[in-house]
Amino acid sequence: MKAFLLFTLLITFSHHSAANTFYFVGTTFPSVLEKNEQGQIEGLGADIVGEICLRLGCQIKIDILPFKRALKMVELGKADAFIGPYKSKVREQYMVYSEAAFYQDSLVFYVKNSNEFQWYNNLETLKELSVGLTRGWNYGDDFEQYKSQLKVSEVGTMEASFLQLIHDRVDIIVTHPRAAQPVIKQLRLADQVKQLQPPLIINKGYFGFSKKRNLNDFITSFDKELNNMMANGEVKKMSEKYGLAFP
Repeated sequence: MKAFLLFTLLITFSHHSAANTFYFVGTTFPSVLEKNEQGQIEGLGADIVGEICLRLGCQIKIDILPFKRALKMVELGKADAFIGPYKSKVREQYMVYSEAAFYQDSLVFYVKNSNEFQWYNNLETLKELSVGLTRGWNYGDDFEQYKSQLKVSEVGTMEASFLQLIHDRVDIIVTHPRAAQPVIKQLRLADQVKQLQPPLIINKGYFGFSKKRNLNDFITSFDKELNNMMANGEVKKMSEKYGLAFP
């Protein structure tokens, strides 16, 4: 699978030269969509797109871009689909989501080990804290509605979010362990931070198709193949390869 998923490379799966080309974008989601050390695109989302387009006889192009830029491209119709977005009311205005989610994430809080704050799933308890968020992420409708009442600091990357925490610029940050673990390892923070339970929310990741593009037939065919792959266990087997939670 990896050989044909090169960054920004047009990948041809069909034997028919007239086959449609569909442009998928996304951002770096560890195990869902990312570049390996050889610069190739891999991850569960990329594997699923590749397999479905192989079966449909179409061509694909995949680009990994900054998160907000990738979303904007789908919103404006400059890309056909986004790989792996969570659902939100705002995004549903410009995206048609796949019928099935293909992975799920728990969004959790991290604090420094010295912080004695206890999380009991009550947003009001966050009012006394400064909260670090990653710009462009969706933290669930309840949190998004409450966010204006909190002292929030938004940064562009997960690494920057953890650095804010370690240098006491925020008291607490929100992320999912899948994204957090590589950063914690990279910054050598394993003995400095801790994860709180319960999760703020459990999000599911989908494929989001641009409403600005004429994709009705493709979405119908894509959903049919994805639903079949979910039902027969193919996606579950593929997700085990990446250690992802199967929805």
